[in-house]
Amino acid sequence: MDSKFKLIVDSFGKDRFKFGEHIRDYTALNVGGPAKLFFIAFTTFELIKIITMCRQLNVPLFIFGTGSKMMISDDGFDGLVIKNRTKNISTISIKGKASKIGIGIEEALIEVDSGVSITKLLEYLDSQGLSKVEVSGIPGSIGGNIFISQVLQSKAKSIKVLNLECEVEEIEARQISFKKHIVLSVVFQFSAK
Repeated sequence: MDSKFKLIVDSFGKDRFKFGEHIRDYTALNVGGPAKLFFIAFTTFELIKIITMCRQLNVPLFIFGTGSKMMISDDGFDGLVIKNRTKNISTISIKGKASKIGIGIEEALIEVDSGVSITKLLEYLDSQGLSKVEVSGIPGSIGGNIFISQVLQSKAKSIKVLNLECEVEEIEARQISFKKHIVLSVVFQFSAK
């Protein structure tokens, strides 16, 4: 094993990696050859740490979420492929009115990790009594979709990204750049049903 890859593997533990894993098993279209090294990130901390290591060691990397909008060559990828399975969703703020009959929520700010699927977000919105009409029918995960979905961008209040210098920063949707940013989480504003 290449010494650069060994450093990465040793810092997370060999049991966290797969060698020569076929990406086709993780994509909607069932295409994609083997990755030299394959890793599933479950937390934002892991995502930041492994991306930073890859950049410092000049190891090629490719990150994806649900795999609904991607294709990798059947020749594979000669680097590290990271499947983003970060999963946190939390309500960080609510706005509403209190009266004698209770509290009426008008809108809420929801922070969603980039690896969360739109399906999981819809389930969360439904459980919280928030409107999901605008985001229904979008396949994939938050991280990839925030670059291409005008609807998601319009709902985003802020986006937490890892920039090219491996610094975490908060930006607005209009600043997002596929070449400059890796999305960590997004704060969305949703109205009550």
